[in-house]
Amino acid sequence: MIRSQKGFTLIEVLLTVVVLSVGVVGVTKAFNVGLFSTVDTRKTETALNIARARMEEVKNTPFASIVDSGPTADPDFPAFSVEVDESGGNPMQVEITVTWQDREGEEFEVILTTLIADLQSA
Repeated sequence: MIRSQKGFTLIEVLLTVVVLSVGVVGVTKAFNVGLFSTVDTRKTETALNIARARMEEVKNTPFASIVDSGPTADPDFPAFSVEVDESGGNPMQVEITVTWQDREGEEFEVILTTLIADLQSA
């Protein structure tokens, strides 16, 4: 008499473990990529805000007092370096460069450029 046995064979169990492992590894990798992308985006946004704030400071500086500066660490965000370059002349081209490094040491930068005219001398 043949009995029907209930349960799974060893091959079925091993195959299930392999398939689930591949799935878990894929989901974990996707989660890590998404997390690091969020961090990179946040750093780019911070750099852009630092550059905008520095540009406003330069715009509110008397024309004759605008000079090159940096690169120097931002006082509120020491991981970010700020540099101001002015071209001279009237109007003067001013370029604000904010640089930082990611977790792997790769350097990134955000650059804002504007023209500032001395309306008092016209």
